[in-house]
Amino acid sequence: MDPGGPLSDLEIRELTRLLARFASHDLDQWENWRIDTSYGPVFMSVSRKLLPGWPEDAFTTIWPMPGHLAEDGPRGWTVWRQDDNGNRYEVSRHDTRAEADATAAVMVARGHKQTYWVARSA
Repeated sequence: MDPGGPLSDLEIRELTRLLARFASHDLDQWENWRIDTSYGPVFMSVSRKLLPGWPEDAFTTIWPMPGHLAEDGPRGWTVWRQDDNGNRYEVSRHDTRAEADATAAVMVARGHKQTYWVARSA
């Protein structure tokens, strides 16, 4: 049941993007989630309205992504993808080779026919 260790900076950015997409396209009025952890249950509520008694400034804006979460310029390692037509695209940039390799491995594991590789950022 262990979901793994702490999130990397890349994973936090991806979680933020996914939550923004969920809020923009999939959230109807509200969602209430329970996640059982080794510290006990965690309860999350996502809503289009403030709960009674909660001030708006009690919430941290995560989208648009704030500076402390945003990718800040060139990074040391780039994950690249080549499609079936030979077109090459930059997928993401990372501070460490290990983080870039992990991202490329996730992409490969998805089973798409594209080719993924890691190279030093220009």
